[in-house]
Amino acid sequence: MRSFCYTICSSEQQESIADHHSLAEICQKFNILPEHVVIEQVDIKEVVSEQRLLRQLIQHEMNRQDTLVIPDLSCLGRTVEDLQNILFFCLQKEIFIYSYHPASRVEPSAESCLSFLIARQDTIDIHNLKSTKSRYRHVKKKLGRKEGSKYRHDITILKKGGFTQAEIAKKLSISLSTVKRHWNNGIIG
Repeated sequence: MRSFCYTICSSEQQESIADHHSLAEICQKFNILPEHVVIEQVDIKEVVSEQRLLRQLIQHEMNRQDTLVIPDLSCLGRTVEDLQNILFFCLQKEIFIYSYHPASRVEPSAESCLSFLIARQDTIDIHNLKSTKSRYRHVKKKLGRKEGSKYRHDITILKKGGFTQAEIAKKLSISLSTVKRHWNNGIIG
């Protein structure tokens, strides 16, 4: 289980961010090796698919159960769709994402991440925010088999009469599994 650090900077910040003390603090806190730190120079107007180093890091360098440490969620994209694509890809690949900024030392909760996504979205489409796993089943019919059977009484009588399971199934013209299901359920003999 390895840790990686990823951050973005604009072209003007490229010189100063390489020796920035907050990155050194993140690397020290999470035991991140220097070769696992990725600083990508991006244009603010680019879409996240143009962030070549982020895609390469997540798809090729990182494995299952690895941790990606970022200063904030805006490193992963500028639109909700970009953020969702990256977050769900990391969820599928079982990559942990940890948002940590040493200056604030505030660790975000799930609610703050969701409110960040809503704030980034122009029109709120609640179906995009829901995961397919979080949707619940609308119960129309109860699960499982109904209690009782129309053959239960006949099976009981024939069992007490000394017939075998196969003979009872043949006599009643039902499947052997139906007989077996009722063989020990409340039938004493």
